[in-house]
Amino acid sequence: MSTCSPSPTATAVMEKIPATTVLPAPSSPSRKHPSSRLHGALNFFNLSDRLTLADLDYAIQLRNADQAWSIFVTLASRHDDDTIPLTLCCSLYALLNFAKKLTGFSNRASKFRQKQLDQLLEYVQFHQSSTELFLSSIEEIPISNHKQLLKAIRTGDHHGAWTTFYKFHKESRKNTTDQSKLPRNTCIQLMMMVMKDKRLDKNQLKSKLQLIALHGAGISDYDSRYLSAADLGRLAYICRGYQQNAAIAHGLIDEFVMGLPKKKQSNRADALDELIWRILVNGDLHKAHQVLDTVQRSMADKVKINEMVYVNLMNAYRRQEKYHESLKIFEQFLETKQRPTIKAFNAVLQVFAAQGSADRASFIFETMNQLDVEPDVATYTELIRANGHAGHLKMCIHFYNKMLQSNIPPNVYTYSALIEAASRRNDIKSVFRWFQIMMSDNIQPNQVVVSCILKSLSKQHDDYPNMPEAVLHIAHQAAMSGVKTDAALYTILLKMQAESIGIEGALKVHRDMLAQSVEPNTFTYTILMDACGKNKMPETAEKIFELMKKSQRHQPNTVTYSVMMDAWLKNDKREKVESLILEFLKQCKSDKTGRFWLDSRITNRIKSRCC
Repeated sequence: MSTCSPSPTATAVMEKIPATTVLPAPSSPSRKHPSSRLHGALNFFNLSDRLTLADLDYAIQLRNADQAWSIFVTLASRHDDDTIPLTLCCSLYALLNFAKKLTGFSNRASKFRQKQLDQLLEYVQFHQSSTELFLSSIEEIPISNHKQLLKAIRTGDHHGAWTTFYKFHKESRKNTTDQSKLPRNTCIQLMMMVMKDKRLDKNQLKSKLQLIALHGAGISDYDSRYLSAADLGRLAYICRGYQQNAAIAHGLIDEFVMGLPKKKQSNRADALDELIWRILVNGDLHKAHQVLDTVQRSMADKVKINEMVYVNLMNAYRRQEKYHESLKIFEQFLETKQRPTIKAFNAVLQVFAAQGSADRASFIFETMNQLDVEPDVATYTELIRANGHAGHLKMCIHFYNKMLQSNIPPNVYTYSALIEAASRRNDIKSVFRWFQIMMSDNIQPNQVVVSCILKSLSKQHDDYPNMPEAVLHIAHQAAMSGVKTDAALYTILLKMQAESIGIEGALKVHRDMLAQSVEPNTFTYTILMDACGKNKMPETAEKIFELMKKSQRHQPNTVTYSVMMDAWLKNDKREKVESLILEFLKQCKSDKTGRFWLDSRITNRIKSRCC
């Protein structure tokens, strides 16, 4: 989001230029341990103490540049005589350089990587080797044609994209296996890029699109649904239509649907499946459901509907918190007399977990047993989540034990569900116990688990005034150990700092967030607006709000509007609230993204306005 306001605070909030992460002076022999160490009851959260060179090597093998760099910084900053072996430094340098090449050479991410490369080089120079010897020992990681193509598409390099594709296509013709094909999604992205190339005449455009479509047709290791070249071309035009005007896309979709019965019988189901998936990718859930209804109503005897069509629609409704609609889709699926697989059952369990409907989730589990559908780790995790939301901690433990008895090992998401269940009961001892069990099982925490821990600890602020500082230390320890610090995690920290310290604490967390190249999300900016409102700064909150409305990625939602109304009400600006209510209702009426819903606070304001 660009800054368009002279307000210093709003500028600080919306600034998008990240600083680089500074390596903590590993060359200094007097370097001390990081100051974020935890003591006493929280000392098991010192995740960085567990790190070894094997963790760095593993992160490099996974080609996880961010995690590898975080682990390197932590190991290099320890106050001991050990240095990072030259071989690992060479491998890390190759990985960072590989990541830099994939970003391009003129953007912020590239400069961020270059800073890391320079700092690594300084470390090696001080501890081990000359620059010449070190650089000559590095084996570059080759960039695949696919990655080069994605980079060219991302950077808008028309010539580079076509040249790379044509080279890949020629090589793939020599190798007839499915592994030599590009993913269908990449083919569609390239076709959309070609459609935008104003330098091409009609024949050139047609020729290029046909070649890409022929390449992406059929099935591959990436795409299990069969699609003809002609249908792939139609889907590309539909996706391009969504970029221009939804009405254009809808017209093309209707033509595609009417043509389904004319296709080869064996290809119809996959063509419909792919069509609905592409509509959902473009965020048009209403149209996707309309297509399903049309096929069920007028083509049921001609076009079979795959189970994944229903599952994808269920998941889309669930993500918009439209649980009733999601369950109605499942009912539609059952009416087809198809036998549900684990995918459909797990989709239903996800809905019941989000609702906290433990009894209904247990009924689904019993139904699965009666139909001899084997549960998997996701099944048990959702059962734990459903019972956790309902406050049934004993049943959470029951399903955890049941999965162990079934020889299904829990994963990090299972433990995050258990930690969240304990947190909902405000049972901090159980939160700690599940975290320790997870660590003893050698399952490394991810950002989901760390977020659950931070949320749980943030509830203890009234009883433990120093808790905000402890939470910051835990977050820092997680980052040092290579846990990805995403927007959700930072938003939790930001909310806690706003509540305990005020607007300055919130802004500091936001600056740290940008310094780590973590892009804020809608909720981050909503929390900042709330902090501004509570600190009698409604004008600054409004500037953030207006910038969000102009953004493509940080559009305001119901919570954002409610927070903005609160900010004006605290300053007795009722005319502003009145205007926002009208604007909100207008947005609700036209919304198809699920960003808007009528919550109790806004409903009460509308009622009081009408009385």
